[in-house]
Amino acid sequence: MTSLKFQFRKSFISAMVAFLTVATLNAGMAFAVDQVTRRSDRVTFRGELTSMTVESLTVTLSNSQTQVVPVSDVFSVRFDMEPPLLAQAQSNERSGSLDVALEKFISVQMDYNGGDKRVISDVEFLIARTKVKMALADPSKVEDALAAIRKFREAHKTNFRYFESLLLESSLAKGDEATALLTEVQACPVKGYQLQAGVQLGHLLLAANDTAGALAAFDKVIEQSAGDASSAAAQFAGLLGKAECQQKQGQLDEAIATLDDIISKASESESRTLAAAWVLKGDCLRIKNLPKDALMAYLHVDVLYSSEPAAHAEALYHLVSLWAPAGHQDRADEASAKLSMKYPNSPWAKQAIAIPPTPANTP
Repeated sequence: MTSLKFQFRKSFISAMVAFLTVATLNAGMAFAVDQVTRRSDRVTFRGELTSMTVESLTVTLSNSQTQVVPVSDVFSVRFDMEPPLLAQAQSNERSGSLDVALEKFISVQMDYNGGDKRVISDVEFLIARTKVKMALADPSKVEDALAAIRKFREAHKTNFRYFESLLLESSLAKGDEATALLTEVQACPVKGYQLQAGVQLGHLLLAANDTAGALAAFDKVIEQSAGDASSAAAQFAGLLGKAECQQKQGQLDEAIATLDDIISKASESESRTLAAAWVLKGDCLRIKNLPKDALMAYLHVDVLYSSEPAAHAEALYHLVSLWAPAGHQDRADEASAKLSMKYPNSPWAKQAIAIPPTPANTP
């Protein structure tokens, strides 16, 4: 009898150990998951990334249902068991603290030993993307940024970041090289990125003083993106390009109306487009000889979109020139100091040096 009790107790304990082990593993699986946040509505899907292609990410949720997110509509990705420092770095990148973000990304790249190839390749991409963002406001960083994003693109042609890397590289490339990169994106199977390439080709036409051709390109993007949530980023970028064409054609009121449409409707995910929209609105208001209104437009960028280096540097330059005539030389000095500290190699910082202190208007 004693022997039977002992065997029963031993079997019971073994069963409980097995149960607790499985429960612990399941609990770990429940809390350690992949995450994909959608750009168009900021909804986050948690589960297992069961497919990652150049076209889309597929997340299998805990209820076994799947969510497919086009790569053009991906706001952020977090991998199961990735280093916590990686999420911090991405937060720094989004907030515009690019130097801090780059330092953390490089630290993750050097220290990571988890063996997840997804993390390794994504960190390489994030380093390159941060360098491109920095180069947009600092010409001295262009060569290094181009090398980094080109290296990623050439090594990861099947990665879900591939078409984004083409767009990033084209934003720094010139002439035929930029056109070739954008043409490849236009031929890709991802509609949102096809349209974004159309926007950037429109800007190339605008830079070549082909305003009519650029306007046609932007209008095409606006038309093709209508009603498609995953193409919303391209739609608002197309509207921004259209407003720039309207400004160049002297249609200032029409340009301001287009910009107000962007500002009122675009998601905060479109921070780059929104920042550029406020800068362009300030430009239109300056041309209309409304300096105080223009100042307020540029101030929106300084207050709300300092995370966008190119637009922020340009806005600070205009604030330097507008604050003093409005009776605030002290604020002009503050804007000048911020511009020279944050963007010392920006062409806007160099131009700001030449702006003399302006006495306030006297009644």
